[in-house]
Amino acid sequence: MKKYLGLILISALFLSACGKTVPVATNTPSPTPKLVEMAVADRPVVSLLSRNDGHELTIRIGSISKNITKIEYELTYDAATNGLEIEKGATGSIEPTDLATGSAERKILLGTESCTSGCKYSYDNNVTGGNLNLTFTTQNGQISTFDTPFILLSSAEIKKTGKLAWTDENYTYTPKSIPAGTYFVALADYKNGSYMVTNSSSL
Repeated sequence: MKKYLGLILISALFLSACGKTVPVATNTPSPTPKLVEMAVADRPVVSLLSRNDGHELTIRIGSISKNITKIEYELTYDAATNGLEIEKGATGSIEPTDLATGSAERKILLGTESCTSGCKYSYDNNVTGGNLNLTFTTQNGQISTFDTPFILLSSAEIKKTGKLAWTDENYTYTPKSIPAGTYFVALADYKNGSYMVTNSSSL
């Protein structure tokens, strides 16, 4: 009987030793990038240009600092579809390889395209403006953002008064010339804090 009790005690001790809790390694969460305001001297020149038919916008970014390693963009706008107004847009990023030249651009179609057997396009109508958001990541992991509304007007609309009137921003611009069959875009100027106006003829 003592022999069996000894075996039971030894087995219990062995099992208790095998059942020790082993610490489980946990993943350390990555630090959240610090949001900072970019110095004016380091800010790139951001412009938004329309195609002559008003169905495509080009985000153009120039004078990009070497300190910027990545740019993410989001462009949204309201479009009328079947009598309903819905928000549409596009997002994407510009990686270091694209930033090496100090400038970059992305084209945003205001509509959809299907290129299965020859490209066909379905454009969004009555687009008069929207919002552009850019997020800049720097070499030290900090991020800065630039967020601005924009307005899109045809030369025909501007010719009615001879001015580009942006009521929501309380901004008025009188162009020196209004080329027929073109579109004007106005947005905040990231570099100097004023406004920037472009005409599709500059493309």
